[in-house]
Amino acid sequence: MNWIEEAIQNLLIKGEGEIFSRIETIGSNLEIDGTEAHAYCYGLKLDGQGNPRTKDLIEFVASKLIDYSIPKKLQDEAKEQLNKTGSTSKIIELGKRAKHLFTDLEKTGEFGEILLYILVQEILELPQLISKMSLKTSGQLHYQGADGIHVKFDETDNSLSLYWGESKMEQTISSGLKNCFDSLKSFLLDTYGHDSTQTRDLHLITSNIADNLNNPKLEDILVRYFDLDDDLSNKLKYKGVCFVGFDSKNYPKSPLEKNTKELIEAFQLEMSKWLKSSGNQIKKHQNLEKFEIHLFLIPFPSVQEFRTHFLKTIAI
Repeated sequence: MNWIEEAIQNLLIKGEGEIFSRIETIGSNLEIDGTEAHAYCYGLKLDGQGNPRTKDLIEFVASKLIDYSIPKKLQDEAKEQLNKTGSTSKIIELGKRAKHLFTDLEKTGEFGEILLYILVQEILELPQLISKMSLKTSGQLHYQGADGIHVKFDETDNSLSLYWGESKMEQTISSGLKNCFDSLKSFLLDTYGHDSTQTRDLHLITSNIADNLNNPKLEDILVRYFDLDDDLSNKLKYKGVCFVGFDSKNYPKSPLEKNTKELIEAFQLEMSKWLKSSGNQIKKHQNLEKFEIHLFLIPFPSVQEFRTHFLKTIAI
């Protein structure tokens, strides 16, 4: 394995599959006709009483706040202190800092952003390059830019793939898909230049890369891919990762109404419509269908209830 590939993979923060006790596969790595995109569809599992594991999933997502929002350098320092002294004080301090970074705006999309982060790391195994949350100046503000930035190195041609992330949680899948690809298109289709959509994010990557990677050798080589005066910039490839959450009436309204198998079968009957709608929204943007895009789709009992409970959970 090339040292760059190995160093990038060392950035991966991957669990032991805990999320799959909370979500069930509806369909995975599905081709979206007429595009280079693939879909990954999941539904919430039902517990033994037939209730969706809604709050449990939210609390699991909230447990990843430090992983998602705190720069790796600070995480490494906290782990070092724990190993050296046995004290968890720095880790607790990082937990408080992470909570303060999240907005308490009622319509926050940050639950979707952190869920996208988890899915990309757990399923695609693409590490996060930079923590966008650490760039916020206030919990009352949203960071303007991509919802996530993940990375992969290909030693066959020494190329670096940058995966721009977008997440949307809306009442309908159609509006979620539309707004998702309306946002993603600029990151993939804009050409290089001082006024391109990606420029601000690329500047933020290079100026904050030391805190986020904590690996000087890797930092030096990656910065060259983002430097337009360096020939390695011609080997920087743009790809996409997306998450769309939407409301569904398939979830049971009362206990013991159905089990997980019956729920997933109901979703599978709708899946072809999801894929067709996804392809139509991608092809509304000329040339977007040529790009590698990984799309995660998850129906929820209520996306608004998820937002509300997420904010209550991280406020504790």
